[in-house]
Amino acid sequence: MIINMEQIIYIQLLEEGTKVYRPIKAIEITQNLYTILESNEYDTEDEVWEFLSGSNVIVEEKILSGKSVLVAIKAVDPGCL
Repeated sequence: MIINMEQIIYIQLLEEGTKVYRPIKAIEITQNLYTILESNEYDTEDEVWEFLSGSNVIVEEKILSGKSVLVAIKAVDPGCL
């Protein structure tokens, strides 16, 4: 079943010295599988995202700042969908 519902998920920012996450828009493909949407906010001079726009990612629920959120944990090859 294809869901195609837009949601906010979180991706880790790399090269920050500590774990830092950014909220981004993504489309839910199936349970726990999302495609990261294009973002005008991505500034390669300022941030290094763990997963880029267009990536298919598996998410898991984590607690960030006392709130339960979906965090991208692994990229999935589009050919495997």
